[in-house]
Amino acid sequence: MRPPDNQPDFIGALLSMFLGVVISFEAYRLEAFSTSLYVGDHTLPAILGLLFFMLGGVLLIQSFRVTEEASSPNPGPLFPGKRLRLLLCFLFLLLYVWLLGAIGYTMATLFVSFAFFILIGSYRWRTSIVYSVLLTGGLYVVFIYSLHITLPGGDLF
Repeated sequence: MRPPDNQPDFIGALLSMFLGVVISFEAYRLEAFSTSLYVGDHTLPAILGLLFFMLGGVLLIQSFRVTEEASSPNPGPLFPGKRLRLLLCFLFLLLYVWLLGAIGYTMATLFVSFAFFILIGSYRWRTSIVYSVLLTGGLYVVFIYSLHITLPGGDLF
């Protein structure tokens, strides 16, 4: 057997498939306590175990495909710009934790998602504003109206 062209995907696929098997065994163990074969505490773990195993298999097959990145001899370290983006993302996550207590979930999510759309998505600032408003509004509707969960308001509001 030839070695995979994308070793990180290969390792991730094997881990995903292993987790799928472990989760499926746990679902089988929980099935003994269920009153129904189709609905019970075992249903979600069984679905997740199957998904983990199947998607891991797809990733395993994909890891043997030759790609341009995998065929390059030495991809090298992260570019300085990518390293700075990674550091900024980490700092914005820390800022998000602080902002949750200060200005509340809604405003903190709006600000930090705007920054992430610029940093990770490389969108222009106008597009990032629209997407962050849509994301924050969508999450607000889901949590408040669908799940009936109150969101933290923060110290300032």
